[in-house]
Amino acid sequence: MGTPFERRNQQVWDTLNAPGGGAKQALQLITRRLKKGEKGDHLTAMRAFILAQMPSAGLNPQTSPLTEALTLCNALAFRNPPPKESETIHLLEMTYIYLGKKAEIGKLHEHLYKARIATPGRTKPIDEAGLKEWYNGCLKACDWTGMQRAAMALQRGFPNNRAYYFWAITACFILVVACDDDQRSSVGLFGTLASRMISKAASEIPEGKELGPIRSIRTAAELQLFYDILSFTKTEDAELAKHLESKTTGFSSRLGSDSFWEFWWMLVETKLRLQEFKDVNDHCHSVLSTGSVTVKDGTDGTGLEQPKVSRVWKDDWKVWAAYVASAVKIGAEDPEDPLFNRAAMLLVDELKDGERSSRNALLAALEFASLCRPHSNLNCKEDVSALPTACLTFFRKQGGTSSCYDDLRPYVNQLNADEQKELLGNMVGHCKSKDITSSELSTKDLTNAVRERVTLLKFRFWIEIDDQERLPVTEGLNDFVRECLAVYDVSLKVDIGLLVTDMRIGDELLLLVAKALMCKYAACRMQDPLPVKVAIIILEHLLTKSKHNFTALLLLVRLYSIIGAPSCATIEYQRLSIKQIQNDSLSHHVLTRLSTLLPFSVSSAAKLLHPTDMADVGMHVPHNPTDSLEMYEISLRLYKNANRTNPEMISLAFKNSAYGQIKDMVLFEKKVSSSISACQFEIERRRVQRFRGVAVTEGSTSAGALWDRALEATTSDNRTFDLFGEDGWHTGCDMGPRVGIQWVQAFLLTENIVATLVAQSQAPAADAPKGISSPASSSSGSKANGGIAEKEHVPHSQRLRRIIDGEGANGFTKVERQVLDIICVMGDIQVESEAGSKSSGKVKLLLPEISSKFQALRGSFQPPSKGNLDGASSVVGEMSQLSLEESQDRTQWYNLHQAYMILEVCKYILILCEYLEKSPAVKALKPQIPKSQITDIRNLIGSSWKSVVQMAKELAKDAVLVTDTDIDAVLSCKGLGMASVAEFVKGVIGRGKVESYMDKIARGRSSTWAAVGGVKVG
Repeated sequence: MGTPFERRNQQVWDTLNAPGGGAKQALQLITRRLKKGEKGDHLTAMRAFILAQMPSAGLNPQTSPLTEALTLCNALAFRNPPPKESETIHLLEMTYIYLGKKAEIGKLHEHLYKARIATPGRTKPIDEAGLKEWYNGCLKACDWTGMQRAAMALQRGFPNNRAYYFWAITACFILVVACDDDQRSSVGLFGTLASRMISKAASEIPEGKELGPIRSIRTAAELQLFYDILSFTKTEDAELAKHLESKTTGFSSRLGSDSFWEFWWMLVETKLRLQEFKDVNDHCHSVLSTGSVTVKDGTDGTGLEQPKVSRVWKDDWKVWAAYVASAVKIGAEDPEDPLFNRAAMLLVDELKDGERSSRNALLAALEFASLCRPHSNLNCKEDVSALPTACLTFFRKQGGTSSCYDDLRPYVNQLNADEQKELLGNMVGHCKSKDITSSELSTKDLTNAVRERVTLLKFRFWIEIDDQERLPVTEGLNDFVRECLAVYDVSLKVDIGLLVTDMRIGDELLLLVAKALMCKYAACRMQDPLPVKVAIIILEHLLTKSKHNFTALLLLVRLYSIIGAPSCATIEYQRLSIKQIQNDSLSHHVLTRLSTLLPFSVSSAAKLLHPTDMADVGMHVPHNPTDSLEMYEISLRLYKNANRTNPEMISLAFKNSAYGQIKDMVLFEKKVSSSISACQFEIERRRVQRFRGVAVTEGSTSAGALWDRALEATTSDNRTFDLFGEDGWHTGCDMGPRVGIQWVQAFLLTENIVATLVAQSQAPAADAPKGISSPASSSSGSKANGGIAEKEHVPHSQRLRRIIDGEGANGFTKVERQVLDIICVMGDIQVESEAGSKSSGKVKLLLPEISSKFQALRGSFQPPSKGNLDGASSVVGEMSQLSLEESQDRTQWYNLHQAYMILEVCKYILILCEYLEKSPAVKALKPQIPKSQITDIRNLIGSSWKSVVQMAKELAKDAVLVTDTDIDAVLSCKGLGMASVAEFVKGVIGRGKVESYMDKIARGRSSTWAAVGGVKVG
């Protein structure tokens, strides 16, 4: 049962973790025990831990529970003597992590160590166990500075322990790797120190098989660390090459044998930078010819007795590329050099008809022709093939492979327009020499012939239709689509018997048809998006046969978003099976603005799912893939888990002396801890909660750490995020808005301003401080130990105004800028109400400004009237960053976006009214704010609320409305002028499937926005 003290503690933890309990109830239990006179370090640490978890975002430092938690932690952690119980120390560590003060953990353990060695009666000047606790504590908190200091103390105090020496080297290296680029110069000294220490260890490696000195390199992992440090600290290439050729540290040494080829390739890269092209050419030719590297003087026991042979490296692309690059450099200096002639003859033999050559060898011939192309003295030689000729030969030999298009495209791109057309004509002639309709072809020959046609059609589409430097060409589009579908019919003969998880040859053809339809849509933006709907139906048909074609799934996500069916887009997004860190890099496809596009889930979404796609429900895939709130909860889980698992993995790498893995782990931790996507997810999650009337929670990460990191770390970051991605299937136009860092910062500041108003309106009058100082003079950060001055605090409203008036202003829609203007005034009201003058004069002047700005916002929003929705086009204005596609017919999307922004600002203003009525700071103003003025502001919202909801409902009905006429238009491809597409849709897909696909589109959108009627403000 435990002691009474343990039972009382368990009661607190149970209350804290109970579904109906929380931090507030647990804090009451702690307070009750303190009032009864109970004392103890553990009880104080528990109180600090609970205070750190209480909602406090936006509160002033004087009233925030976080401030009290930090004060309690610092008083307990840095007192003399410090606490000794391991459970108390662990609680202090956890509290600092919740507060976003991981650096304090290292200072805590340093203080514990100093107090430990200062204990009366000790005879030893150092304590190994205490230093290891300091080291491990800093490692768990990712406090690299503290870890480096502890590691250096360990290696100095215990010189006979070689592990401590390499810990110190690695800790110095990590300190350089983990720092930001602008801090690299200030910590460069640690990189130099790590380089010197590891170089000393390398210099003491014996030439024989004996162990050598205690601090010498003895394992392959330590040798890998040696080269990682030299490469990262930008050691001179000449010195690096000397080490790589050494008998003790080189690629052919005893320790380097486990990483023989990796070190050999590092030597080749180094010699290329040193322009020692003849050595590179000899090395690579030896490997390509025999699969081995000649090892000099390998009979004395210091090197390899036999050259190391590798079948993989004998045909590795990197070896071919280095060989070709060195040969061309040599030939540019002397065209008659035998090394150049040897390479030219070898590559000509690879291109000869009838010879079976590997893919990499043929690519090397292409690269050789490409590099020789700018040198006129090399092009005239008989052994040098012209680039167009090499491209055609490569197509003839590799056209039947799925990789041919990706391999050949970079080289075809180097040809001029006339050469590209001539090459395309030669490809057509080669393909027509094989009749794919002939029954005499074997299955293997038919498969190769069909693949050649697919590759040809890809090049034809790229060269003749989808030129990225201009709008897509629609001339000849019908013939192109007709040929794609004709080849698709033939491909069905060779795709028989494949599993639904296999990629089919015909998939590429249907993707080309979908791309052609998108070109038709891009060229005629004012027309109905019928081509997009037809493309969706074709891709859905593709996925019935090849369900894991991720290119088709990703394209479907984009197309559903374009036609205004975000719920369908989220369902396809979940079918991609995106897990963990992939969400961080692919979130721009769906997750960046779901609070505006899909704030409410579709209850019937489960009927639209594919059951076999739901193996990871609850872990990586939401139960309802249209539930944006659940999607954000799952996405944020990665960052919470990474904060726990990353230090554990780094600690395990140290324990196992796996030094070669530590750099990648540290870089991963750095990226995850400073992810902009995490900040976007948190913003969107809170906005969705506000729309649904759910209490806004702190989320899966420490609020203070998240907001501060986002606001400070992204100040100089100019990256942008394309809602539809930078790669993939281009249509000759930018189909998505770009969400910049300014957008993230603006809505982070908005959340802080709103959270401040909520916290102040909920603060009891008795707890109000006697003299509330102006936020303009208070600190936004915590004091550092040693009395270092705090940073000057800039009010959130002022920082927000700088963003929307600065260079990033074009990152916001017109309605977003109007809303942010209102938020700025709300922030000004909060600042003025807490000013030291205690005068309500400025606040009274700012309140009418709130009313006028909201009336201007509402004035541009016209509720629908029967039979007349055209008047809404007058409110489009500047909307370069709004629409899901860049057509000029964006009225409905703009109105939806505007309606939901008005819903959001209505909640903001109601929060302001609550603040004006209940905040102790406002009540202290003289004279007080008239209640009639607050009532007038409330009435503004009441008069617009019904029109906002009505507009959203009307647009929900008309946004994606599928009728029998639409289905007939798809079946006949009316307006497209593509008879072959209509025939394919009718014959292959059929009317039944078309109706089900169109019904899916209709349900996916209208049922989502119909949920608007269930929203309540306030």
